[in-house]
Amino acid sequence: MRRAAVIVNPTKFSALGPLKDSLEDIFRAWGWAGPRWAQTTMEDPGTGQARAAVAAGVDLVCALGGDGTQRCVAQGLLGSGVPLGILAAGTGNLLARNLKIPHDRYADGLRMALGGRDRAIDVCHVELDKAGDGVWAPPQVGLVMTGIGLDAEILASANDDLKARVGWLAYPAAGLGHVVHDQMQAQIILDDGAPEPITGMSSVMIGNCGLLTGGMRLMPDADLDDGILDTVILRPAGIIGWLPMIAQVVAGARRETRTIGRLRSQIIEVRCEQPAMIEIDGDVLHRAYATRVTVDPLALTVRVPR
Repeated sequence: MRRAAVIVNPTKFSALGPLKDSLEDIFRAWGWAGPRWAQTTMEDPGTGQARAAVAAGVDLVCALGGDGTQRCVAQGLLGSGVPLGILAAGTGNLLARNLKIPHDRYADGLRMALGGRDRAIDVCHVELDKAGDGVWAPPQVGLVMTGIGLDAEILASANDDLKARVGWLAYPAAGLGHVVHDQMQAQIILDDGAPEPITGMSSVMIGNCGLLTGGMRLMPDADLDDGILDTVILRPAGIIGWLPMIAQVVAGARRETRTIGRLRSQIIEVRCEQPAMIEIDGDVLHRAYATRVTVDPLALTVRVPR
């Protein structure tokens, strides 16, 4: 009999008992054994639990949490061939949105994971040089976007209580406090190219997929299985400069403009003059002088709708 593991982020739920009972009923109705349950912790947000599930011989690993939980569980599944089932329970749920997977509907998400098809998608390996001394920290996995600068600052300042009440709308609210901000000066290296100086940036966003909440496409050409990183450089000129930039994002514009730069590569390295805040898939990490992202084509198997 087939068996799955469910790795849950307990901070997303006030009471897990009824939800566990409901999901276990669905497993039984589909002819699966009762799942192996595990919870994430601050010390291990999903990677170790996923590796333990693979070692136990499960057929499917479901991550019950937000984009951060999905990426950490995915890191533990790399190289195993065991598919990831996405039970999206986060604020943005961007991975689920880009894969057309139900979000915040856990029963529907589980039924899709049990009856869906396997799809191989790209994985991003993100390395940070925190001290600016050329020493790279061990890589972390990203599945959606890595943000450098203002994007990460906004996520870091978003109020948790407000996120619980209004979801992703907490992020635009937090962004109002950052309309006036210091701009970044950096060098960007694509693949094996030479460093290119870039000035006057607010944020660099390196994407594996491009659909945001509200149906907006920041990176219209981004695809989860094309082996390419799509990078957007945001450089609004003062407060007024935000308006045309936002209009371009809402319209899903593909062209490069004065306020939005666009790059494509398999490897990108961003070296900042001053340490910048970094986030991966909504998880705010810390400041770093340099960030290097490398795409790993078709490295992860996920369960998606048929």
